[in-house]
Amino acid sequence: MRLSLRTKTITGVASITAALLFVLIVTIFQFLNELVDSSVKKSANTSAALFVSTTKNAFLSYDLSSLDADVSEILTNPNIAYVRVKDKNDRVFVEKGDAAALNATFKQDTSASHTDDGIYDTQAPIQVNGTLYGYVEMGLNIASVTQSVSRVKNWTLTLAMLEFVLVGLLSYLLGSYLMGQLQSLLKGAKHLGEAVKDNNYRDIFVEVRGKDELSELAGAFNHLVERLKEESGQRQRVEDELKELNALLEEKVKDRTAKLNQKNFQLEEANKDLKEAQVQLLQAEKMASVGQLAAGVAHEINNPVGFVSSNISTLNDYVATYQMLFAQMNSVINAEDDAARVKAIAEVEQSIKTKDLAFINEDIGDLLNDSSEGLYRVADIVKGLKLFSRVDSDDVQLHNINDCIRTTLAMVNNQLKYICTVETNLGNVPAVAMNVGKISQVITNLLINAGQAVESTGKHGKVTISSIRVDEFVELRVEDTGCGVPQSHLDKLFNPFFTTKPEGEGTGLGLSISFGIAQEHGGSLSVSSKEGEGSCFTLTLPIPKDDDNDSCTIDSKGS
Repeated sequence: MRLSLRTKTITGVASITAALLFVLIVTIFQFLNELVDSSVKKSANTSAALFVSTTKNAFLSYDLSSLDADVSEILTNPNIAYVRVKDKNDRVFVEKGDAAALNATFKQDTSASHTDDGIYDTQAPIQVNGTLYGYVEMGLNIASVTQSVSRVKNWTLTLAMLEFVLVGLLSYLLGSYLMGQLQSLLKGAKHLGEAVKDNNYRDIFVEVRGKDELSELAGAFNHLVERLKEESGQRQRVEDELKELNALLEEKVKDRTAKLNQKNFQLEEANKDLKEAQVQLLQAEKMASVGQLAAGVAHEINNPVGFVSSNISTLNDYVATYQMLFAQMNSVINAEDDAARVKAIAEVEQSIKTKDLAFINEDIGDLLNDSSEGLYRVADIVKGLKLFSRVDSDDVQLHNINDCIRTTLAMVNNQLKYICTVETNLGNVPAVAMNVGKISQVITNLLINAGQAVESTGKHGKVTISSIRVDEFVELRVEDTGCGVPQSHLDKLFNPFFTTKPEGEGTGLGLSISFGIAQEHGGSLSVSSKEGEGSCFTLTLPIPKDDDNDSCTIDSKGS
């Protein structure tokens, strides 16, 4: 439905006025209610409290005649509708006043505006030293108050309606005045629309009357018509130029698109070459680490293999002894007469005394236990090598970093035990999402570097490896008492090919690759060091949230 400006003006002003009057009326009514509620509540509480203090002694002494006199006296106040005195078991001692109010069920009022019977019910406890003995129930007649409030509300509504009518009348007069001035502008605008559509301007100027804002608007309209005539000619020229530019632009876009496709292809090739170079660098560092670990791992495997081999040789002798005894026992069983059986039994007894079977029986258990422990050590070292060999894999799984520490220590223990004491402080940390092989390589690099730093001092030092949870991260720290790193080298320590070792002893890739692996896992690798006192490398890995677990394989040795 189309509304005229006059209707909109009247409706708008009337709506605003109605909204303001509504807010004003609601505010006044709320203020009146709060004022009356506060006044009545205060009066009721004060009257009840004063009556309690007056009748407390008579109530406690069961002086019913005094209670009755006190109740009669307070009822002389016309504002008091009724009074009831009862003990804490609801036994009524005295009650007087309005019969209808006394017969009704007592319910303590909290607001005078919500009282529907004209009586404000209140209650006050009768207590001494915190002990409750009874109650005083009292009703205040507030009919006159509610009538006064109703009159004030009616006056307020009447005044608001009168104001609303006056505002509507003034809005009507204002709308009529504005419409007379705007009619000429409306006709001119319609003519202007037709002129713009047909691109054929004619005399569509409007008459300027008076010196107010509407006359200024009419002048601006006439100025706009002049500008549109000029712009029409310029627009036609610009449209012709745009057609030529569009054709040229299409050719440039095709050319740029072809160049962009070529650059994208070159970028993909460069990215492919970069990945291949990264794999080669990772493999080179892995082979360097394997070279450093080879002698130690071989020694660690040879030791248990050696004593397992020795134990098997001894067990072979013991088995031969048991086989001989078994043959002799078989001779006893298969003897044809008593004389042969006695002779065979004597041979068995002689063999038992000669071979010391008590010692053999005891030693067999120790040999088997030692052999099992040696084989377990070999299996543990092989497991560590297997994990380390997975460094090129992209598999990510939930795994406890403490297991990586223990596996790596088993591999590098032979390389560290002669130059330093290794101390572990592994905390109760949760599993994190990791590539086990890559994290194992980081730990290997940190431990080997720590051992070499301690060895360079010429003293038997200490390497401490610890794990701890810090907020939503798991931190692995490798501290050593080695030579430390100069402050001038700390900011270059993780750069590729930077090394503080003599030429030929290091690739300069270990810490750089370790730093990249930490970032790849969403963590970090940092260092703090003091020259001559030692260094501390900290590997930080994020603890996955619950919704991240779906993308990981749960490891059986996770937390």
